[in-house]
Amino acid sequence: MNKKELINELWQNLSDFRKKDLELILDLLFNRLAQALKDGQRIEIRGFGRFLVKEQRPRRFKNPRTGEERQIPSRRRIIFKPGKDLLERLNASALASVDLGTQTFRVLLAKPAENSFRPLLRRRYNVRLGEGLSRSGEISPEAFERGLKALLEIKELFTRTGVQDVLAAGTAVFRKAKNAKLFLEKAREKAGFEIKVLTPEEEAGFTLKGINYGFPLDPSAPILIIDAGGGSTEYILGQGGEVLTWGSLDLGVVTATEKFLPPDSPPDQESLSALWDEIKEKLAPIQHLPTPPTTLIATGGTASCLAALKLELENYCLEKLHGTEIKKAELEEIYEKMRRLAPYERRALKGMEPGREDIILVGTMLYLALLEMLGLKAFKVSETGILEGLLLHLMESSPNISAKI
Repeated sequence: MNKKELINELWQNLSDFRKKDLELILDLLFNRLAQALKDGQRIEIRGFGRFLVKEQRPRRFKNPRTGEERQIPSRRRIIFKPGKDLLERLNASALASVDLGTQTFRVLLAKPAENSFRPLLRRRYNVRLGEGLSRSGEISPEAFERGLKALLEIKELFTRTGVQDVLAAGTAVFRKAKNAKLFLEKAREKAGFEIKVLTPEEEAGFTLKGINYGFPLDPSAPILIIDAGGGSTEYILGQGGEVLTWGSLDLGVVTATEKFLPPDSPPDQESLSALWDEIKEKLAPIQHLPTPPTTLIATGGTASCLAALKLELENYCLEKLHGTEIKKAELEEIYEKMRRLAPYERRALKGMEPGREDIILVGTMLYLALLEMLGLKAFKVSETGILEGLLLHLMESSPNISAKI
């Protein structure tokens, strides 16, 4: 990684800073480190390791051909001794989970740690595999190619980073598309991926597992987890780490957008009214949960995008998005702003994820309907979910859906 790449990486996680300021901080840091080493000081980064300066003795060198001798002066060498945390990371094999969704393919690469894991890298690939699915019932040729291309890039990433074990799971689009079997065969043949298509029940279990990993919750309070995906909306009613009930609703942000909203102009009131009625009808099972939830938690790409829009983030930052509370009034403000814009105009909004500008309006309406239906004033966004649940499952070495690449 060169200096420019390091600054870009820092900026993604510290987007409140200007790039010029981060560059200045980095220069000052490395100048200070360099001066410390010149002065013979030891530099220790807790857990990572120590940099030591060692003096080499002067010695004489004799040229074997000419017999000429000369004095080689003493020199300083910098020695690095890795710390405990770094050694643990270096010695542990990398693992990865892959969530193959209707809209996005997501990757989490990590190394095991005590009763948990250390995330090393996250990647998102906006493939829109479910584009056109509501009309044809199939993964379109263009989406098919985008999906395979993304899998090849993921495979190259895993080869480069030495990933040993992978758990790749497909969700709604693979349960619906008539040609899903062909895609699975091509994924195996061209990219070496063994993809397990999850049942809605399995998807619910992994999602709750991942939510509990990153979101310490009151074990006595019932929570409702919603993942508004491209082809369906998954809901899980949980309490204390247990799934009380779950369901998969035939309401996806991609499929509903294709059905009700124009592709290149602001929607008219008639279209929005018809979409609102459809959303409320499809969400009706939520009104009949056995236990009313006290907290609504949203996970997945739609929720992340809404949180980014609220915070006006220019770059994705998990730490800033995770735990964000979006009040109903804030969501209504986002909706009012977006409904007046054509999809291409929404791209300019701070926080808008590229490729989500057309479908985010449906997602906004979906969460507004949920808050109204449940009588809640806000919901929280979780950046952990099915990806983390899949990785934890892989670490537990359960053989039923783990696969190797």
